[in-house]
Amino acid sequence: MNPAWNREQILELSRSFQLSRILLTAAELNVFDLLAEGPKSVDDLCRVAGFSSRGVRILLDALASQGLVSRLPDDTYYLEQSVAALLTGMGADSVLPMIMHANDMWQSWNHLTQVVRTGDSPSYVSIESRTTEDMEAFIGAMHVIGIKMAGRIAESVGLKRYSHLLDVGGASGTYAMAFLREAPNMKATIFDLPSVIEMARKRLTKEGFGDRVEFVCGDYSTDPLPSGHDLVLLSAVIHGNGRQANLDLFRKAHTSLQPGGSLLIRDYVMNKTRTFPPSGAIFAVNMLVATRDGDCYTYEEIREDLEKAGFSQISMIREGQNMDQLVLATKP
Repeated sequence: MNPAWNREQILELSRSFQLSRILLTAAELNVFDLLAEGPKSVDDLCRVAGFSSRGVRILLDALASQGLVSRLPDDTYYLEQSVAALLTGMGADSVLPMIMHANDMWQSWNHLTQVVRTGDSPSYVSIESRTTEDMEAFIGAMHVIGIKMAGRIAESVGLKRYSHLLDVGGASGTYAMAFLREAPNMKATIFDLPSVIEMARKRLTKEGFGDRVEFVCGDYSTDPLPSGHDLVLLSAVIHGNGRQANLDLFRKAHTSLQPGGSLLIRDYVMNKTRTFPPSGAIFAVNMLVATRDGDCYTYEEIREDLEKAGFSQISMIREGQNMDQLVLATKP
């Protein structure tokens, strides 16, 4: 059912970018980390970071109006501890990597009108051409998103029947770790680009999983997948590809799997109208501006391509609205 939009709500929606941009700018300028060190005046911040006094004063007052920073009677500003845990790099609950990723997204979304008109995104950057710093920021953001969801996903699969996971495009191992925690007898292989594999190796070794994980460098779009696994995971992978690329990837997964093994897809799975879940419809716009062919696909499209790749017993084993839907398929 469509929301009962009224004049005020539509106007509010048109202005909603303003608060977002204030938050992103504060993060980009490291304001939250500076205030986490202790209360600072406008002059203090200008002296430490080289801000303009008018600019930083207006920014801080806007942040204070939303409770993101606090202002004291002596005209100094500070960060509450509970907020600092979320907005600085100091805590395990920090969402700062994801905020910085959103700041990068701002640049590509700025071209949406042009992309809809022409079909081409001037801000598209291939994975191969990204800098190490960009990749680390992106992988860090994905870890922030996935760390809590991964445990719920692992619990819902029924992992005890599997012995060896292949995590394709496994990033820094967020989901591999969750699966290994859920299934103590399982081993895993993480397959990703060389620069990403080093991040995964570092994280999983630190978390104590180094002896249960093999790290294999490769590009799933050009290289074969490692063999000898009974479960292949494509976690937040297929939305970055066009359907032909996904079909090719499904075929590679089918080849790499042992007979009777399973392919598990975690992604947005849209209904036939492509309007539900709503967050998936919005995420498809992100794929429009950020990728060459990416999209959010319907269950019917995913099923059709899996069948073409040779899979059977295809079913959606988990419903959801936040890229937490699961499709499971079996290699006969």
